[in-house]
Amino acid sequence: MAPEPALDYLPEDLTDEAKQALLALAVESPPQTAPIAVSEHLIRHWCETLEDGNPLYLDEAYARSQGYDGLVAPPGAIMTTLVMPYRWPWPPEGGAPAPHIHYTVKELLNLPVGIITDVELENLRPLQVGDRLSVSQRLVSISAWKRTRLGEGRFWAMERLYRNQRGELVARERLTAFGYGREAAERGESNAAGGWSAAVEEALRGGETGYAPPAYPDRCWEDAHEGEELPRLVMPITATRCVYLASATRDFSPQHSNRDYAQGRSKAKDVFVNTPFNLGIVSRFLTDWAGPRSTVRRIKVAMRDNVCAGDEMIVTGRVVRKYEADDELLVDLEIMIATQDGPATPCSATLALPGREASST
Repeated sequence: MAPEPALDYLPEDLTDEAKQALLALAVESPPQTAPIAVSEHLIRHWCETLEDGNPLYLDEAYARSQGYDGLVAPPGAIMTTLVMPYRWPWPPEGGAPAPHIHYTVKELLNLPVGIITDVELENLRPLQVGDRLSVSQRLVSISAWKRTRLGEGRFWAMERLYRNQRGELVARERLTAFGYGREAAERGESNAAGGWSAAVEEALRGGETGYAPPAYPDRCWEDAHEGEELPRLVMPITATRCVYLASATRDFSPQHSNRDYAQGRSKAKDVFVNTPFNLGIVSRFLTDWAGPRSTVRRIKVAMRDNVCAGDEMIVTGRVVRKYEADDELLVDLEIMIATQDGPATPCSATLALPGREASST
């Protein structure tokens, strides 16, 4: 029999529906499996960020000499690195994962700004490469209305339980948060975006480009025409997106993620996208148009100006040549990466497309 939900205190100003939802959160949720397994890449990326040289995390031979099966994961990585769901495409296949309980409580209490004030992590057994976590969570308590230096709101306490693929309890995490900003919410200033965290989506401006990928075409070479214009692609560039690209490309040159450096040393107005991002956005632009059965054969970019945080990256292009070579059906394209201020990066590319006859077999 499932345990009865219990909270010592429930705010009286909430609707009955909100109260019932909060009571339901007081019961430990079913475990939800993380989308990724513990891997050497995740461990090493964590260690280089913290400059943590513990040989248990970096030296497999040493870890084995200490009785482990392989590299051990740093315990601090459990909270996000090893369990955070992907934020895009959204929602993921199979439906959106249950959000961190913190975000649900914020919404039910109508307190749009929430910060973690205290955390206690109890590690019960090691995590190793190949392990896959599952997470369950519950709401422990809600406070009466409080006044703090940040504003007026409520504290709440949560517990998250981490288990490995064998169902063994790996870690227990206790969190206390403070939520505030109800006045802004009542003025209609709270955000309500998709994705894992509305705060992340607000900073990325991801809602302007959509959370789900398009329905990809299956364009054949016969369907492409010289002079054809490709659909315009607009990507908001924000400081948060630049941080994402620094991590994703593993290019930590400071002009791409450090505003002071970008403005002081690079004389740019803000952090700006790097070369791999430009290559990636052109590749995406091409396959958005042609479909996943096309093959990007060549990309050339000439970076004449920076695309910085705060800019709109605007990608346009057209087919300039259609031909056959080396037993492939090819098109050449001229592409321009621009901002709201004008052209920034002229590009060209060659794309191989399937023929209609091959597509029908």
